[in-house]
Amino acid sequence: MIQEEKIETAVIIGAGPAGLTAAYELATNSDKKIIVLEATDAIGGISKTVDYKGNKIDIGGHRFFSKSDWVLNWWQQFMPISEKQHAFISTYQNNTKRILPKKNADPEAPKMEVRPRKSRIYYNNKLFDYPVKVNLKTLQGLGLAKSAKIAASLTRSKMQPFKKEENLEHFFINRFGKELYETFFKSYTQKVWGKPCTEISAEWGRQRVKSLSPKKILSHYFNTILFPSKQKFASDDVEQSLTEYFLYPPKGPGQLWEIVAEKCKEKGVEIRRNSCVEQVILDDNKVRKIRVKNQESKEDYQMEVDYLISSMPIKKLVDGITPPLPKSVKAVGTRLEYRDFLIVGILLDDLLLKEKDGSSIKDNWLYIQDKGLQVGRVQLFHNWSKDLVANQNNYWIGAEYFCNEGDELWEMEEQKMKALAVKELAKIGLIESNKVKDSVVVKMSKAYPSYIGAYNDFELVKEHLSNINNLYLMGRNGMHKYNNQDHSMLTAKTVVDMILEQSNDTQQLWEINTEQEYQEAKAVTQ
Repeated sequence: MIQEEKIETAVIIGAGPAGLTAAYELATNSDKKIIVLEATDAIGGISKTVDYKGNKIDIGGHRFFSKSDWVLNWWQQFMPISEKQHAFISTYQNNTKRILPKKNADPEAPKMEVRPRKSRIYYNNKLFDYPVKVNLKTLQGLGLAKSAKIAASLTRSKMQPFKKEENLEHFFINRFGKELYETFFKSYTQKVWGKPCTEISAEWGRQRVKSLSPKKILSHYFNTILFPSKQKFASDDVEQSLTEYFLYPPKGPGQLWEIVAEKCKEKGVEIRRNSCVEQVILDDNKVRKIRVKNQESKEDYQMEVDYLISSMPIKKLVDGITPPLPKSVKAVGTRLEYRDFLIVGILLDDLLLKEKDGSSIKDNWLYIQDKGLQVGRVQLFHNWSKDLVANQNNYWIGAEYFCNEGDELWEMEEQKMKALAVKELAKIGLIESNKVKDSVVVKMSKAYPSYIGAYNDFELVKEHLSNINNLYLMGRNGMHKYNNQDHSMLTAKTVVDMILEQSNDTQQLWEINTEQEYQEAKAVTQ
């Protein structure tokens, strides 16, 4: 009697960009049974779109760009770029083959939009370009004395840099000088992390700022003015924070990930919402079973697994592994810290802050540097896409606050939180309180993995988890690494390749979003 070959089961924890990318790629390239377990009732993770009375909130803001051709074209499988939009993009890149218009795309299918990038810093009651541009406008805004201090400080930092960057403050001062750091980086960074830069690892700066420097900012500015036709979309030789345009789903990032989820289901992937993994059961250095609890029905059950692909927070994963990990490993893993996030959506008749010519400001974000305010950024949803606003005669904005779950901001009664946001935005002259039509508070826990505290010993946890034979980590919280959306997707792609190749070499996985030139561009671009 011929014994049928057992179909292997791959369980994926999380239905965010990493989880859904892994599910789709594994379903496309293998015959494994694939189950996605999502702890909430929403698709997209931090990249979901929240709908409030037809007004849509993009949690944290998600520009769709990447240095990876694979990512740029992967998105188009689900939301193609129109021929007209592709023609526009082609004028902003050398190699027009990088982003290919999808042939024979359904004309009724939603299309990616091409959106201009514009963000500014609000400092000392004035608006400055972000990233900071060394130009006459900036110098006039800062004043001659302040500008001279910045130039002198930058010169000192280049002549006498910190030889060892022991924290984020050293990182910033080495690249920008103390005066510019204290003007545009120190206050905002402390708002984001709730800690002074001296207590944050320099690793955060290496990942998020990479090689951006005053020299590059200045060079980019003059190139933009003198050679506008040479500006590139998602170019290899333009720092990502300087990209002039980005792709965007008209109804927010969740629109794309909902489509991906449906395509996964068509390929046989099972997606279980409200399903929280409570326990990961090991035997002989392999994951054998997991225990899952349904948040709605309260059903508690076990599942056998052949592969466990996790984007859940490492803190929760480590705490749920049994038999317990060595005390030294568990002590670090369960003490990893996160920064949480809430956004107050505010619907308005009009914005008070205007350009000098009286027109509406076109910014995607305003970064708030005023030390007297708790708001960190303001996101202007109507400038991301007109379809994010139910009534296009209204203005729809989001006041972003960085906090810790359980602290005063997180626990503030909703009406008081709304009132605080309106008061602060009125104080800086962005809005008039009497123009507010409606508002809502949306919270996102564990939005940002922190590079403080126990993170200094994170290598111990990383090494131990990497040695569990059939456990694969990916994504932002799954790796406790401040990945962008495209980085998370590429970690998922790398994990799937490892499974298909039966490899447990995790080096290339952890190199993603580490070097100045993205490692994924070398590793997985096809």
